[in-house]
Amino acid sequence: MTDIDPRAQLTIGYAYDVNDHDKDHLVVHIPLAEHVDQDWIRWYHRLARVKGITAHAEDRPEGSVVKVDVPAYSKPDNIRALLSSARTLMKEADAATEKPPPMAEAEYAVQEWWSQQGR
Repeated sequence: MTDIDPRAQLTIGYAYDVNDHDKDHLVVHIPLAEHVDQDWIRWYHRLARVKGITAHAEDRPEGSVVKVDVPAYSKPDNIRALLSSARTLMKEADAATEKPPPMAEAEYAVQEWWSQQGR
């Protein structure tokens, strides 16, 4: 199961918007305990987008990370909830990579239907 690496170094960057300070945010790099593959990264990004979380994963030579944009003017409780949600998405991405994606299941059903037509 993919999870964070609490022994690794958390990295925080700063992003400023010169035109709109309400868009200023932190870029938090959460280190993962193991490398993730491109399929897992795609699923993580899809799930984050659907849940409205600005987050994505990257696999780097030194290790995989999840990057989360944290609004600078959020309350601490909201920040903790956002980071917890980003962590929960890791389990959801694991689950998504373990079962066939809906498109594969749909394609199989179409192919099965087609093979039965002409009998």
